[in-house]
Amino acid sequence: MYALIDCNNFYASCERVFNPSLEGKPIVVLSNNDGCVVARSNEAKALGIPAGIAAFKIRNLIESGEVYAYSSNYSLYGDISRRIMETMTQFSPEIEVYSIDEAFLKLTGMEHIDLTEYARTMRTTVKKWVGMPVAVGIGETKTLAKVAQRIAKKSKKANGVLNLAGSPHLDRALALTKVED
Repeated sequence: MYALIDCNNFYASCERVFNPSLEGKPIVVLSNNDGCVVARSNEAKALGIPAGIAAFKIRNLIESGEVYAYSSNYSLYGDISRRIMETMTQFSPEIEVYSIDEAFLKLTGMEHIDLTEYARTMRTTVKKWVGMPVAVGIGETKTLAKVAQRIAKKSKKANGVLNLAGSPHLDRALALTKVED
């Protein structure tokens, strides 16, 4: 059994951890040399700003103050990632860091507990201790945990946590997932 914990809009959310007054505001994080957008908050996505767009193409939004733009701060992002991964050791001794903003946790031997509630506790703890919003997916394989996490991140009903282990909705979840995802 696996859980996949994945940070929501990681670089943009890191900027909010560092500057909480940005909560609810559209944020973009720019690549090295500020050439293009590499990360967007949900508010920036709602404005129609696509990933990878050249920064000069949205300069009017930035200069007007409608969108907050930040240069990449990899020291900050690495520190916050380290804090999140350290927090995850509270929940499982077996952690596989998958990327700067996501990790698999092996949940072997925990089948006797309510894993959905356990994942909610993970989510709440990371938000409280580090300030980072995350989504958690649970599945019997890493792939199924990733599918669950992707749905958990976007589904209002899931509210950031989805357990597909033994779920009668597994076939539907797989049908909604594009193979390339």
